[in-house]
Amino acid sequence: MTEDKGKQRGRGRPKSVPDEAQRELIADAAVEIFRRQGYRNTAMKDVAACAHVSLATIYRLFPAKSELFGAIVARHRRFMIALPGVYDHMPIDEALMAIFRVDINSEEARLRDDVMSMIILASGEFPELRPILHRYGPEHSRTLLHDWLDVERRTGRIRTEDTGVLAKMLMDIAFGAPVLKTGADPAWPGDRDRSAYLRSCFSMIADGISTL
Repeated sequence: MTEDKGKQRGRGRPKSVPDEAQRELIADAAVEIFRRQGYRNTAMKDVAACAHVSLATIYRLFPAKSELFGAIVARHRRFMIALPGVYDHMPIDEALMAIFRVDINSEEARLRDDVMSMIILASGEFPELRPILHRYGPEHSRTLLHDWLDVERRTGRIRTEDTGVLAKMLMDIAFGAPVLKTGADPAWPGDRDRSAYLRSCFSMIADGISTL
């Protein structure tokens, strides 16, 4: 009887969650609450409540709110640029549209835009966040894009004298407007017709660099 009770208690114990999985859950919750309240108006206890974890767990995994901001930027990068990835089966213009996620659905687009606005406004209001934004966001994305373009050049699919300049140009076309805006509503290049705008831009660029 005692043994049976022990087994029942064992089955009822919550399983421990690995730190990396816990970080993912916390970052997911932080995205939602930062999106609603903004960086300034969000306290770490708010994130803990939203993630259903203790405040001690939050601070153990993210000792400062700025570190949580960095995790959000790193995760959000996946909504902005789909690299690393394999696109050698696509024409260059289609590869660029896939990499820059031109055709994401409306829900993903709304999340991307909301989080992008929050990130830009927060980094404008808190200068200490700017190096974090560039390290985990645009700088990392540009490096990944540069690496992909280098591979495409080496395999003979594109021609360009400087893949670094090309990577920067593509990033500026896709994301230049929201990064440069300082108002309360950062705008994308092409505004509501962003997909059509980027499709036209990437088609023109591909015509100039594609060797196929």
